[in-house]
Amino acid sequence: MSVPSQFLFTEPSTVRCLEIKVPVVLEAVDVEQVVDSTITLPELAMKIDHITASVRDLKGTPVFVDQLSSGDIILVPTVSPEREVWIKKVIVSGTIHKQIFYVNKNNEVRHFAEDVPFSKMQEFREMKRVKNRNDVFIQFHNIDVDINWELPRASRLHQTAVVQLTAKVVEDQQIFVQICPSPKVCPAGNRLRDGGLENWADPFHPVFWGSSNVQQTTFAHSGSFAADLGILNPLLPGSLFQMVSNGIVGGRQYRLTFWVAEDVLGQASAFALNAEVVFFDENGVQVGIGSQTFTSTGIPDGAYTQVQFTTPVTDTNATSAMVRFSFIPAAGNTNTVKIDDVVLECVPLMT
Repeated sequence: MSVPSQFLFTEPSTVRCLEIKVPVVLEAVDVEQVVDSTITLPELAMKIDHITASVRDLKGTPVFVDQLSSGDIILVPTVSPEREVWIKKVIVSGTIHKQIFYVNKNNEVRHFAEDVPFSKMQEFREMKRVKNRNDVFIQFHNIDVDINWELPRASRLHQTAVVQLTAKVVEDQQIFVQICPSPKVCPAGNRLRDGGLENWADPFHPVFWGSSNVQQTTFAHSGSFAADLGILNPLLPGSLFQMVSNGIVGGRQYRLTFWVAEDVLGQASAFALNAEVVFFDENGVQVGIGSQTFTSTGIPDGAYTQVQFTTPVTDTNATSAMVRFSFIPAAGNTNTVKIDDVVLECVPLMT
């Protein structure tokens, strides 16, 4: 399953913020500079075949102005809490590197290189305030150079180069950003520990489950053991539950699957079994629930049947869940219910 490059997140009441350093564009200006040059060729030429050109060693120098918050320019260096630093213009400099190919009098193509420096000062439409002049730098984009030429004499070459580029004035600034939870993929497999109820500390306490009015039974769907709810007293409620924190992610559905059988101990079968998955946020506050209730008449006597249901989509803040089975007897009940092979799975989103 692929992770989306962007997603919507509704923030909870409490959010986490992180201070980061990011480049912030203060201004972007288009710079154009025309550079004329006339050179003497190494030998007499019949014509210029072609000229290739590129811009090298680009450098941007910001021009700062110090002033007080009142707008007065500071001419003498001073330290003041009202002192502000503004950037007014940028000086762009570099070198036009050219490869000149010409045809000599012997009809041979020869070439030589030429480097022509250039510089252009570009003023902003309005000054931009900066927080720290040492964090300001210049980025260059859309760099292009075009060459036109003429050969007025066999040994003289006149060229006009037009350099065009975009200079972005950038400042590294420290800002606070809200940390959104990552859109985690659905973890595979059973989220429960010992879903088969094979590990018991004693006949009344499974190791990985909480329980009340529960006893170990060898009448299992698979393996050696299962849990019998209500067996200690069929007239009292019973419960079997487990907290799950590993692999619970928000914004997902979960599927609970288990096997159930009625243990017929007498003539009165009057109970209900409630199976539920309760979801909590990181503070232990309940943020969702999925449940299903089964009457004793819908549970087969002395034989296991599989039951499965899917929860609603969980809250995005869900970080843990509790799987709980509740045995709810009515007056005069004599029978109990067995639970085995419990599986809680995250349901992948359809793509």
